[in-house]
Amino acid sequence: MKKKLAPIVISFGLIGLAGCSDDNGGGNSENGETEFGNVLSTSDAGDVTTDDILNQIGTSTVANQTFQLTLDNILKDKYSDAVDTEQIESQTDEEIEQMGGEEQFSMALQQQQPGMTVDKYKEQRITNAYHDKFFEEKFEVTDEKAMENTREASHILIAVKDEESEESAPQQQQAPQSDLTDEEAKQKAEDLKKQLDEGADFGELAKEESHDTGSAENNGSLGYVQKGQMVEGFDKALFELEKGEVSDVVKSEFGYHIIKRHDEENIEDELPQIKKQMVSKEIQENQDKVLEYYKEVLEEYNADFENEDIRTFIEDTYLNPESQQSPEQPTTEQPAEGEDASAEESTEENAE
Repeated sequence: MKKKLAPIVISFGLIGLAGCSDDNGGGNSENGETEFGNVLSTSDAGDVTTDDILNQIGTSTVANQTFQLTLDNILKDKYSDAVDTEQIESQTDEEIEQMGGEEQFSMALQQQQPGMTVDKYKEQRITNAYHDKFFEEKFEVTDEKAMENTREASHILIAVKDEESEESAPQQQQAPQSDLTDEEAKQKAEDLKKQLDEGADFGELAKEESHDTGSAENNGSLGYVQKGQMVEGFDKALFELEKGEVSDVVKSEFGYHIIKRHDEENIEDELPQIKKQMVSKEIQENQDKVLEYYKEVLEEYNADFENEDIRTFIEDTYLNPESQQSPEQPTTEQPAEGEDASAEESTEENAE
C-alpha cells in the first residue's frame, strides 16, 4: 500500500572510504589526525609517495572523498550553531545502552560497515545533521509545513482474494492474504464500520480483523504518514479527516480500508524525524535542484579544487546539471540509529 522510495542521499557517505579505514594506526599529531607527509617510504628501488597511494586508490574515489569533505566542512561552518551536538551524542549513548553496551554496539557497527567505530559513528550523525539543516532550509521544510503535510493514522484493511495468487510473481505474493471476494470484503468492512459507529474500540477491531498483519499487531497504527506516501485513494481520504475522525469504507488496490486520524498530540516531538523524511522525499524528487544547491554553497564559500582531474570529475559528476554521469548514491543512515519508521515498516511487508 505504501509507495516505495528508492535509496536517497541526505548527506554523503561516498563509497564508504572513511569507514573502511582505521585511523588508529600510525603516527598521530596532537589533534588526533595522522600527518602522512609526502614521502611514505624510501628504498633503493625508489620512494613511495602520497601521490602513489592516491593514484592506486583511483581518481574517482579521491575526488568523491574530496567533494564530501569539502561539503562537510562548509556545512559544519554554516550550521554549527543550529545543531545540538551534545543531544546527538546523548541519543547515541542511549542507543548504545539499549543494545547492551558499547561492545555489542561496536559489533553491530562493524557488521554494517567494517572499520566504523563508535566515535566515527557519532561524528557521522553530527555531519548528517548539518546536511539535514542545509536541505531543510533549501527545500523550505519548516515545522508548519511538516505538520500540515503529516497525519498520525491507523487503519483496518479487509483484503480481497487475489484470483491469480498461485501464478503471481514473488513481490505479488507479499500482498495481504484473503479468501474474500470483492463483494464479501466490502460487506465485512461495512459491518466493521457499523460496529465502530456503535462504539467498538478501533484498536481492538484492527488487532482482530485487519488483514494488514504488520499494523494489526499495533492496533492498526501506521504511525505518522506524510502526504503522498500512501496509495491515492487512501491518501485522499486520510487528509480529508478531522482529528479523531474515522473514515467511511475506502477502496484501494489492496481492498477496503477504514481509516482513523489521531489527535496528533505528540507530533511536535516527532517533527525532527518527520522533517528528515520530508527532506528525503524532496531530494529524491528534485535531484537537479540538489546539484544546484551544492553548486551555490560551494560558490558562497569560494570552494576551489586545485587538482585538475579532481575538479573535472567533481564538475562533471556533481556540479553540471546537464551531465549524464550520476554520482554514486549510498543509502541513508543505518538502522542502528533506532529511528522511528513505524508507518513505513507496518505495511511494507504486506503491501509493496
